[in-house]
Amino acid sequence: MPETNLFSVQQVMIRYGMSIYYSLGIVGNVCNCIMFTRPNYRYTPSSTYFLFLSIFAIIYLTWAMIPLFQSLNYTDPQTQILFYCKIRLYFGHILGQCIRCVVVYACIDRYIVTQANVHIRSMSSIRTAVKLVFTTLLVLFIIAIHMPILMDIRNGVCGMFGLYKLIYAFYQLTLVALLPPVLMIIFSFLTIRTLHQRHGNQIRARRRDRYLMRMLIAEVLVNILTSIPYSANLVYGAATYYTDKSTERQEIESFITFCTQFLGYLISVAPFYLFFSISKPFRDEFISLVFKQWHQKRRRQVRVIPTNEQHSMLPL
Repeated sequence: MPETNLFSVQQVMIRYGMSIYYSLGIVGNVCNCIMFTRPNYRYTPSSTYFLFLSIFAIIYLTWAMIPLFQSLNYTDPQTQILFYCKIRLYFGHILGQCIRCVVVYACIDRYIVTQANVHIRSMSSIRTAVKLVFTTLLVLFIIAIHMPILMDIRNGVCGMFGLYKLIYAFYQLTLVALLPPVLMIIFSFLTIRTLHQRHGNQIRARRRDRYLMRMLIAEVLVNILTSIPYSANLVYGAATYYTDKSTERQEIESFITFCTQFLGYLISVAPFYLFFSISKPFRDEFISLVFKQWHQKRRRQVRVIPTNEQHSMLPL
């Protein structure tokens, strides 16, 4: 019998909090896909990275959250079917890493396009961005192959056990919590420094780049805030794996793990709302697009005017 009501709180968070997360995330990322395929954005590599970010986020949210919703009313197959246990966490990890890598590449691209050297700037292209993203996806499948090999189900729990739990914690800490944020911070700082060194005749370019940098910096902050707590919790769990724990402590730690995962989904939900609030050009174009679609719909409705004609029966 549970010693705390934390499991009930967790169920409520899944039913209502995750539902809001999922709805906002899908709507926001679909809006991102529409915006980054618009003429003003589709021809820049950074926008290509943001487009991939939104596509991966839609897939990630669906892959991660639909099974959670199902577990509210039915038995979670992840705790019973070993193959599903391995594949679900394996694919979820890869999709999350793809999102982080795409943000890193966008930061690097912003740094490249602000360089004065033409040969360096030529490295930034949509073709390069597409190749890099698909290559990264393939590499991540290989790097994370240890997950479906070593994961297991024990006592109704799908996860990592024994020595692998400690190894995975440091793997997660390195490749999720440290490496991507550090690269984001380094290239963001270098880009900002380059922009400040530009001359006055490039004010317009500087303004345009500044808005893109604001969007990227916001993404960097979200990645840091969401990645570190989850990875730190993994390290704590691995370090205390062989410690005797009461039922109450286990329930508390399980709830904290869920909260760090709940926070981690923010990387897939927040992008559109960050872009909308931070970038004035992005916000203005999105609002303009919405009003344009609304006016077109109104005009179509006005053109189709039904006529109510009354026909009288004439005696023969």
